[in-house]
Amino acid sequence: MKTTATLAAFLLALGLLAGPAFAQETPEPKEPEKSEEAGEEEVKRVKLVGQEFGYEPTAPLPVDEGASIFVRRLGIETADGSERFRIRGRVQTDFAYQNFGDGMADVARQSHEFPKYGLILRRVRLGALGIMHGKWEWQLEVDFSENEVDLANVYIAYLMDHGGRLAIGHFKEPFTMEYATSSRYISFIERSTAADAYKVDREPGIMYETIKPNWYMAFGLFGRGIDYNREVEEGYSLAWRGSWAPYLSGDDFVHVGGGYNHRKNSLDKANDLYLPVRMRAREGTRAIDARLIGRDDIEGVKDFARKNLEFAAGFGSWWMQGEYIHVDYNLDPARGDVRIPDSSIEQKGWYIQTGYFLTGESKNYRAFSGDFGQQRPNRNFAPSKGEWGAFELLARFSVADSLEHTRPGRGQKLDHYTLGLNWYFTPETLMKLNLMYMEGERSVFKDDGWVFGVRFQYIF
Repeated sequence: MKTTATLAAFLLALGLLAGPAFAQETPEPKEPEKSEEAGEEEVKRVKLVGQEFGYEPTAPLPVDEGASIFVRRLGIETADGSERFRIRGRVQTDFAYQNFGDGMADVARQSHEFPKYGLILRRVRLGALGIMHGKWEWQLEVDFSENEVDLANVYIAYLMDHGGRLAIGHFKEPFTMEYATSSRYISFIERSTAADAYKVDREPGIMYETIKPNWYMAFGLFGRGIDYNREVEEGYSLAWRGSWAPYLSGDDFVHVGGGYNHRKNSLDKANDLYLPVRMRAREGTRAIDARLIGRDDIEGVKDFARKNLEFAAGFGSWWMQGEYIHVDYNLDPARGDVRIPDSSIEQKGWYIQTGYFLTGESKNYRAFSGDFGQQRPNRNFAPSKGEWGAFELLARFSVADSLEHTRPGRGQKLDHYTLGLNWYFTPETLMKLNLMYMEGERSVFKDDGWVFGVRFQYIF
């Protein structure tokens, strides 16, 4: 019933939001700059914040020959561009096969054997986004994976003339370059072990961020979760991230940045206990679901702070990216299962990854948001024309050190190596191949293993 009701509400909301856009008369197919009311006069298009350097909600819609709407990614706009409506989505299908040592089950602290292979729908998302009155940006997106309906981005934002936006709703807290990059555009099947383990979440909140051509700044105040529980005193976080491109020339770039996120933990007032904190990462794919970092939640956490430094660069067809992440936890033994004498613990990790396009493309770096965008092949997959899309070779090493824990013997550490090949058929369709080797550790247990993963992705 919950899924059916949520889905019905989502479809109803899409209809209401789409109404104003559909109510506008669409331009003639071959003359999108004119409308019936304008006659022979040219309609002057409004200038939207960020459109000149490809900020997605305000970027001009491509016009298909002989069509008044863009079909591949459904979009409709008024003649002056001040009202627009788009549908977008993604489907990610993952397969994985593992060959773990016998001791990896002890590292993961589980009694049963890992499945030898797995096939899952990692993400199935459908959403809509648009512009109202040239100044208001909105988005509504849900995820249907695992046969459930979860909210992803749900917000409205005001676009400011000076090149910024103020958003309120449910969206990502700003933290790390890897997490800021959409799952549609990350280089490997999953984010690095360190970025995945110590990531933030989508939370309800308010955030201001800039939309500038070569630097980015964001800060916000966020709550915790969208489910209301009167017996829980909700926690909150203060988040900040900034980045700058000191060198930006054509497709070549240098990126530096950092972030800070301080979160006060939520308190279960009925039991006078802080809610457990989860910092978890898996084997590099969800299709096996080996919980090699963060198998057990951290209890008795009063508050905690994440910090990170980030660097990236790209020249021609080569690019690289790396980050360091550090988390400090302040403990309250009276309000949680804390079995150590220390008043605080720390966890940390880092990664470095690199790639090279064999077919001449360059990494799509976006300085205005300090992340990476959609990758477009120089030639789409068309075997009859002797064209095979784009190919990218990848390598990554990542470490997540979560050996410090509130309960002795529950902490884990993982060293993770990945080689990858991405095959971009078109800008919308992609296949990823990842070969992963990992060394895990927990207490006196150590072992290693291999995982082979495949992802087929379609976005629209």
